[in-house]
Amino acid sequence: METLRAIHGEAFQLGDISKYEDKGGRMKKGFWQDRGNLVIQGGVDFSNIPRTGNTNEDKFRMYAVMKLHSYAFHRAHCEEALDHHNGDVDSALALLFSKYFPPPNNLQPPVEDHNEDELTALRADEREVLESIYDKLFVEKEHNRVWQLKFKIDHLLTHSPSEMRKQAEREAQQAEEEKRRMQEALAKKKKAKREKCWNFAKGKCRYGNRCHYSHELDESDSEEKKNSKKVEKTMEEDPNWFFLEIRFPPGNRYPFERPILLLKTTCSDIPEQLCLRVNRRLVQECIELTNDGMPCIYAVADLLQNDEEIGRFIEQDRYQFPDGRRSLFYVPEQDAIEVGMGNNLPTHHQRGVTGRQTGTKINPEQVMKEDRNIVRKFMDKQTNEAYKEMLKNRRKLPAWTKMAEIINLMESHQILVISGETGCGKSTQVPQFLLDDWLLQSSKVQSKDPLRHVEIICTQPRRLSAIGVAERVAEERNEKIGNTVGYQIRLENKISSSTRLTFCTTGILLRRLQSDPVLASVTHIIVDEVHERSEESDFLLLILKELMGKRTDLKVILMSATLNSNLFSSYFGDIPVLDIPGRTFPVEQLFLEDILDRSGFVLEPDSQFCRKLRKGEHEQLLQELEYSDVQAANAAPAKTIRDENLKMADLFARYAEYSKQTCKALYLMDPLRINPELIEHVLTYIVDDSSHSWPKEGSILIFLPGLAEIQTVHESLADSKLFGARGDRFVLIPLHSMLTNEEQALVFRKAPKGKRKIVLSTNIAETSVTIDDCVFVLDCGQMKEKRFDSNRNMESLEMVWVSRANALQRKGRAGRVMPGVCIHLYTRPRFTHHILGQPVPEIHRIPLEPLLLRVKTLATFEERSVNGVLGALIEPPSVENIQAAKKRLVDVGALDLEEQLTPLGHHLSALPVDVRIGKLMLFGAIFQCLDSVLTVAAILSYKSPFVSPFGKRDEADNRKRQFAIANSDHLTMLNAYRRWMEAAQKSRYAGQCFAEQNYLSGKTLATIGEMKYQFLELLVSIGFVPLDLSGRSRAKRQQLDELPKLTGPEINVNGSNNRLLAAILCAALYPNVVKILTPEKSFVTGAVGAVPRLPQASDLRFKTQAD
Repeated sequence: METLRAIHGEAFQLGDISKYEDKGGRMKKGFWQDRGNLVIQGGVDFSNIPRTGNTNEDKFRMYAVMKLHSYAFHRAHCEEALDHHNGDVDSALALLFSKYFPPPNNLQPPVEDHNEDELTALRADEREVLESIYDKLFVEKEHNRVWQLKFKIDHLLTHSPSEMRKQAEREAQQAEEEKRRMQEALAKKKKAKREKCWNFAKGKCRYGNRCHYSHELDESDSEEKKNSKKVEKTMEEDPNWFFLEIRFPPGNRYPFERPILLLKTTCSDIPEQLCLRVNRRLVQECIELTNDGMPCIYAVADLLQNDEEIGRFIEQDRYQFPDGRRSLFYVPEQDAIEVGMGNNLPTHHQRGVTGRQTGTKINPEQVMKEDRNIVRKFMDKQTNEAYKEMLKNRRKLPAWTKMAEIINLMESHQILVISGETGCGKSTQVPQFLLDDWLLQSSKVQSKDPLRHVEIICTQPRRLSAIGVAERVAEERNEKIGNTVGYQIRLENKISSSTRLTFCTTGILLRRLQSDPVLASVTHIIVDEVHERSEESDFLLLILKELMGKRTDLKVILMSATLNSNLFSSYFGDIPVLDIPGRTFPVEQLFLEDILDRSGFVLEPDSQFCRKLRKGEHEQLLQELEYSDVQAANAAPAKTIRDENLKMADLFARYAEYSKQTCKALYLMDPLRINPELIEHVLTYIVDDSSHSWPKEGSILIFLPGLAEIQTVHESLADSKLFGARGDRFVLIPLHSMLTNEEQALVFRKAPKGKRKIVLSTNIAETSVTIDDCVFVLDCGQMKEKRFDSNRNMESLEMVWVSRANALQRKGRAGRVMPGVCIHLYTRPRFTHHILGQPVPEIHRIPLEPLLLRVKTLATFEERSVNGVLGALIEPPSVENIQAAKKRLVDVGALDLEEQLTPLGHHLSALPVDVRIGKLMLFGAIFQCLDSVLTVAAILSYKSPFVSPFGKRDEADNRKRQFAIANSDHLTMLNAYRRWMEAAQKSRYAGQCFAEQNYLSGKTLATIGEMKYQFLELLVSIGFVPLDLSGRSRAKRQQLDELPKLTGPEINVNGSNNRLLAAILCAALYPNVVKILTPEKSFVTGAVGAVPRLPQASDLRFKTQAD
């Protein structure tokens, strides 16, 4: 009745039933009953509808306008849109959507590399996922055209006056009910209790009021049931629903283009502006995801229910929607920039690059106005004292002396190579030279004349260096990050409409090239650390070489930290090379034999860091040590023989000038193992020994191969009395790409007064990161590199020796502020004769499958063969490697027999991992066993967590068999990891004890957990896992694997199905599958007769696909 009176007025009453005439429908005789209450989910006020026109056309128009108006569009605009499209409701709705939620000006049309069947299949997959998640709350209203999701969103109902009034009434009613119950309870206490009548409880007491027993019911249970039913009834009758409608108009390229996204509600007094603002935020999220070619519906629905994010946006958003008093096609003057247009960003500021929207071009007037504003602020800054102080510091850098020469060379040449030693300032200053030159030249342009627009992109090989350099440059310019200087990495960016210098990873620029092959708005590209020769940087050089012929206005700078810059110069046709000298103090260089001799380090034969000795060799070693100096040959052994292959006497001959104790340590030491005891001993010698005159201040940088070694050394030093927290003299800082940005930022901060930093880093600190106060460097001589494992026929991360170029780079890190010391923890002969002079280019040591997929996704190379493209690289791989990679891609299913990309290949091209690992990860997300599959993927990419100590191999094997499942090594390792996780969740110590007892490596297990999170980020970034990790990218994560809790049970529902896991492993790793052929059963005659003979390992035969 409330609804009917709201429609027809307060005086409305139902007529008497006798006044209604039955027209033959037998309504008095038959009726249907579904449930005992009426649920009204919406209503339309017909009281104000003009009573003109009763034709079908008039009725259709009336209902069409009401439908359009239900999405919160202004009624006048709804009528105008309907008239514009001659009554076509769908076209009118699309027009209203485009006018109320216009796309950013910088978006270009989506790439046309997906046919309708592929797009339909992608949408069908997403529809199935949404149906499984939301069940009946998801409805496909029109097949492959209109989807709808239904939600109850309490945080939006707080804006409804009627809902708040109802809430207050409900609370008052509950308080009154509570008061009544308390009064009844007090009244019961006053009454004398009589024993209950059991017959009355059964409903059969024949004595009635004459019964001597109590006929009162126990109301406690019934009252609770009554209240619960009231609550259920209230929830059931609540008409306030919110509907999220997704429409795919004809020709829509979703998920590579935004669909029509609309929000409406059945709550009649929710402000229309509120619905529009919420809808606008959902559209922004949709655009951000579809730019990456990612399905977005789940993320948008999840955002709609995020009260903090939506509330914050509603408070801050000042966008002006079209005025209902003006025409829908009204165009404001060009100089009246609407509030909210500041969200329009330059083309490289969008997070994705694989999908584009409608072909709206950048508004040149708006860009020019922003450019003039940037120039004005820059000129005002010239009198700022903080900026002038920073400028004074910049002038001290060696790169500053080359500023004029760099600018002149860029005016006369299209490309330039800059070679600068460590610390010269090239990474921070060269991009600023270009930006400042443009700002100064623009300040001289008259206000009536047009300005030349500039956008500079500087690529960095790692996320950490992109963030670090961007923040340093912003600091030097006395501005916040995200103004004229910003950065963009995977899943994170700090940019705005004012950003004209963007630091990004090489992968981000390559992804942008997939949809913007000519980089239309970019004027300068700087490729930093090009000497590292990563697969991505080599490929980028090839693309730039091709692009420079099409865009003669594009300027390119290649920056290298080593002396092989002539290689890049000749590749681009003898282009000019500019050398910038470094600003470093002299560095004393010591090797392992030197520091062992000076510090007196002793290594005993029973140490875990010794080379493995068999039984009886210990005594023989002691005898050799007794007479080895006497037996030493007069001539030293050949330089080509490694130390570990020398006999004791030959080793004494090679290191004749060193002590007997040093030679013994060199002979016993395992050169491939990182020795925390040696590192701690050397550090103690550096900071506490008075026999040397080295500085007693400055940071100490220790180069280690990987995260596991960093954790081992960190724990060893943390437990030390001198270097741990108890000593209160040092700050231990790990530095690794897997660490959070906050943890990495600690490297750049100054140590507290009276303390010194000890930084434990991988090779990320060789060139990408500069620690200004570094004085000492400890170089362990090893690093992790991607290699092709021929045994497993896939990519793996292996420990290798550094090159001499790497070692010199590490040496250059010392002596930044004063004379420094570099200690290499390997011998001089190894440095001089046994390690490579230059690192092997990554493209020659990794599988080529990811590169081939990247070539296939770029429109630039559509008309060229893969062999022709890769043959044009700076140092191309062999034809045999290319053909082998093609065959592996066909076997995996990423390429068809005609070497064209399959749908699987499109997804794998977005995952920077081995293709089989990528296929395994995708299957894990599809078959809802994500956590288990990512664990196996991390183990395959890294190494097995099981260890076999020398002399305890049998015991270790027995322990391993206890975890065995389904005759599968992969599932066995997965089971061991799960059991370790169960123990580690109780306490860290329990996890360590479990690992030690079961011959598991705790460091390997921890690294596997970190790799799982990285893999999860990749799946989220391409839309296969509907999670929001943006808030966690800079948050400090716990050491324990949080992935099961983070992903939830639904996406891991099949994680314990071993048969499914085995099938997924077989499908993903095929054709790397072997069939084991056991021999025929044979018998051995014994005392009790013929006994079956168990097959030996040598009796087994293996059959592969090639067989």
